[in-house]
Amino acid sequence: MSTVTSRVHRRQLLRAGAAGGLAAALGASAVPVQVGAEEVLMTAYGAGVNLKLMPDVDGAPVVPMRESFAFDPIYAQCIVEDNAERFAMDTFEMGRVVIEPHQFFMAMYADSVGLDEIRQNANGSWTATMLGSLFCTTFAGTSSVAVGSREAKEHAKFLIEATDGGVGGGAPPDTFAFTVYFDSDEAPVNHGIFGPEFTFTGEMVAGKITIGKPIGLTVAETAP
Repeated sequence: MSTVTSRVHRRQLLRAGAAGGLAAALGASAVPVQVGAEEVLMTAYGAGVNLKLMPDVDGAPVVPMRESFAFDPIYAQCIVEDNAERFAMDTFEMGRVVIEPHQFFMAMYADSVGLDEIRQNANGSWTATMLGSLFCTTFAGTSSVAVGSREAKEHAKFLIEATDGGVGGGAPPDTFAFTVYFDSDEAPVNHGIFGPEFTFTGEMVAGKITIGKPIGLTVAETAP
């Protein structure tokens, strides 16, 4: 199992476009990260759709919700554009509510991103961890009340874990999880809906995640 971790606080990263050399050859998906006295190139990028099944009004998890996402070492986003069907959701402050059709919207756009770690897992897949901050816009409407807005933004911190399962029919699936930490003062609407910590994820039904083995540093290999 291999791990390369950057310990630089909130990531002292160079933008790939200014890095030159091998980083430029690999494109914007590779960034140099200082690990001790070494400079290590880390590669992580992808885009896709996570599908989750939300409860219907009777509690059965049958209502599809599609979250589109995209990320690279300097940017990330996750969006739910619309809900075609009525669904129920458990909120942090209002309990269970029923969201009417076309009355849910959520968009998260990073304003600061750092590639924190790339590690190899026991099954051979590679996982990248990214830290940063974002602006989140959320709107939710029931038959009697609407909360939030499609335009008003709230700020929050986040952690992304993206896994590249590899290629071939026997490879594990790619996965993407976007965990956001909502402060009640800085993000009161999202805190009220999702609580202090919420992970946006699901079954990845479209797209591809690519995580490269770090270049420039010899990492210890151990059997799973």
